[in-house]
Amino acid sequence: MRLYAGPAAGFDPPARVRVAGPGDAITWARANIPDFGWFPEVYVLFLGGGRGDEVLRRAAWLGAAVTLDDFVAWPDFSLGYVPPGGADAVMLLVCRPGGGLEPTAQDRRVHALLSLAHEARGVPLVDVVLVDGRRWHSMGDS
Repeated sequence: MRLYAGPAAGFDPPARVRVAGPGDAITWARANIPDFGWFPEVYVLFLGGGRGDEVLRRAAWLGAAVTLDDFVAWPDFSLGYVPPGGADAVMLLVCRPGGGLEPTAQDRRVHALLSLAHEARGVPLVDVVLVDGRRWHSMGDS
């Protein structure tokens, strides 16, 4: 199965895909999204299931050249792509080639804002994963 990005592209996996943390998310993305990590873009992963048994319900491409800062004006932007039946949690994969992996002060502020917005909508943000080419960093570990 491959996810090819297009305007507001969404992908609902036909088979169970376990995503118990950022490592599983990155592994899935590298296997299913062509050139993942090499272009500035953001993917939102909608997860279902309990803690430690999360499965991918939907992956949505939020657009080319989208950055973490774009969420300042509209922190729950990603929730517009929630799959039918909802989701239990959300994980963002933020690709920023050449941007490095160390979260900036602004990244941390946006992460806090996103967490509040998602909690308010009942779909917690479990992680924001920064991706620079082949390397990645979980802001949940920061």
